[in-house]
Amino acid sequence: MKIVCAEHCGFCYGVKRAVDLALETREEKAEPVFSLGPLIHNPQVVEQLDSRGIKVVDDVAEISSGAIIIRSHGVGPDVYDAAAAKGIEVIDATCPHVRRAQTAAREFAAAGYTVVVVGERDHPEVRSIVAWCRPQEVYVVRTKDEAVAIPHVPRLGVVAQTTFSSEQFDAIAEVLAHRGDVVKVAKTVCTATELRQAAAASLASKVDAMVVVGGRNSANTSRLAEICRTVNKKVFHIETVKDLNHEWFGGVSKVGITAGASTPDWIIKEVCNALEELEERLAQDTQDTMSYEPGTLLKGKVVGVKKTEVFVDIGGKGEGVVPLAELAYPVPLSADEVVQEGQEIDVIVLKSGSEDGDIILSKVRAERQLAWERLEEARDQKQPVPARIIEPTKGGLVAAVFGLRGFVPASQADLHYVEDLGQFTGQELMVLPIEIDRNKNRVVLSRRAVLEAERQKREAEIYASLAPGQQVTGTVRRLASFGAFIDIGGVEGLAHISDLAWHKVKSPAEVLAVGDTVSAVVLKVDPEAKRISLSLKQAQPDPWLDGVSEFSEGMTVRGRITHLAKFGAFVELKPGIEGLVHVSELADRRVSTPQEVVSPGQEVAVKILGIDKGKKRISLSIAQAREDAERAEYQSYMNRQEDPGASSTIGDRIGHLLKKE
Repeated sequence: MKIVCAEHCGFCYGVKRAVDLALETREEKAEPVFSLGPLIHNPQVVEQLDSRGIKVVDDVAEISSGAIIIRSHGVGPDVYDAAAAKGIEVIDATCPHVRRAQTAAREFAAAGYTVVVVGERDHPEVRSIVAWCRPQEVYVVRTKDEAVAIPHVPRLGVVAQTTFSSEQFDAIAEVLAHRGDVVKVAKTVCTATELRQAAAASLASKVDAMVVVGGRNSANTSRLAEICRTVNKKVFHIETVKDLNHEWFGGVSKVGITAGASTPDWIIKEVCNALEELEERLAQDTQDTMSYEPGTLLKGKVVGVKKTEVFVDIGGKGEGVVPLAELAYPVPLSADEVVQEGQEIDVIVLKSGSEDGDIILSKVRAERQLAWERLEEARDQKQPVPARIIEPTKGGLVAAVFGLRGFVPASQADLHYVEDLGQFTGQELMVLPIEIDRNKNRVVLSRRAVLEAERQKREAEIYASLAPGQQVTGTVRRLASFGAFIDIGGVEGLAHISDLAWHKVKSPAEVLAVGDTVSAVVLKVDPEAKRISLSLKQAQPDPWLDGVSEFSEGMTVRGRITHLAKFGAFVELKPGIEGLVHVSELADRRVSTPQEVVSPGQEVAVKILGIDKGKKRISLSIAQAREDAERAEYQSYMNRQEDPGASSTIGDRIGHLLKKE
């Protein structure tokens, strides 16, 4: 009986993050730590956390001090308000995917949309999403029939429980598309969930029995079992190794194992170990009753080594002999060059012998047969295998894999074109078998498929960890006319040219070079479209705000006209700081176009009418600046008139001469 684990199973990113946060919080804090409801849907993990001092409460009202952990399912805004009112510290372990669903629902509700949440009505995650929609009307549906029953509304917004089946969501969303005049859909199904479900379905279709490990109250684990049952009748949902029944596996040659997102690795390992022990017992029982017909593949123990032959204990009837020619290829000079006494080896029966004859075995042919089987299984399960690169050849690379000759086409050697394939010679690389033909002795391998799978896994983890407003560090990989592509740990984000700097940039090359390490702020994350929008300028202080701090409303300053528009003239007050003189503020008379009174490059005095820091706008007036200047000049003149010492008449100057005359 062979045991195969699904490629994607066990803890997802959000659950692992919640458990890690809980344990870190417990270590760092002396005050009590609580979990608002079971942290995850796995009683064994909850019990383990309880033993560490993390107690479960159902309501914030139950505690008076300490810290409370919001589980990965998330909660509504009322919980945060209640904690703040009591002065309780909140450790938010809400899964980023759940947060995305909550945000989408809240934005739909704020825009006046009737919200539909596709998922399990009583699931805590769904309740948390609904809580963010209030006071807007919300519907929760699980089936197409429930979706049909929703009344027609002007505007409808649709979100999903993150662990809901992607295929079922698409079918329900298609129905909901006709339940509103305007319908917007946010497919918030977690990509990790889709990968786990796809891997489970694929494995279940290729094994005789399927074991699904996870809490019985875990929705995503139950859904995994449902999905597996669509392709395999022998599916067993267990919570721990204690639930295993050995009678289930009678006549079973291959068993698949998958696990829900709330199932820790140690529980999965316990189940695997138990099935391996069962496999060993079944193998022993089989070996004790087997016949040694030619072609039978056996496992034996070397009990004697001579120069030209090896004696192997194959159980049951006794020993078999491996001639030197059947020991290895090329044929060794002596058997002890290949095996040692006590070593376990695989052999195949060539001659069954008789009462007085030997059982002739072959190690070479057994290894070759096993190699084909291992390669075929790796191909079917899409599992990478190690291969040693022998040499470059026409169109690709020659590789040794499990003792067989394999071929890696040049197009499958890397993610990108490689001019010098000789650089791989002697290296051991992980490859994926993509074509196997025993009759033609043909094995085609792909390293590119392995690298692409690793990249997709990294991408899924990174997308799940990113959120708008988060600051990241990356490396500039490419420059384009419209912006810069920045590697932020395995995935690329785009910083548009308008987000490269606070000042106007004509070309990204003005401020960046390939290879630069930069800080950026995440603007938007779209895992489905695999797009990340970044801003370099938002990671830096805004020079406009610093520069405008020296100006205030009512000031009169001098500036230079930079350009004219139909509605007015733009005036540079200092480098990087511009304001607008509306056409109505250009002169104290009616002006049809700015060109009538001003021209680019002209220096003018302007009065600051207003500064809007939020919109980065400064309103200016040339007319009022002139009016203020004239008023000041007139006032200065009037002040001189009122001061006797400041002015004199003709009589004052020549009056004394007239008196003499």
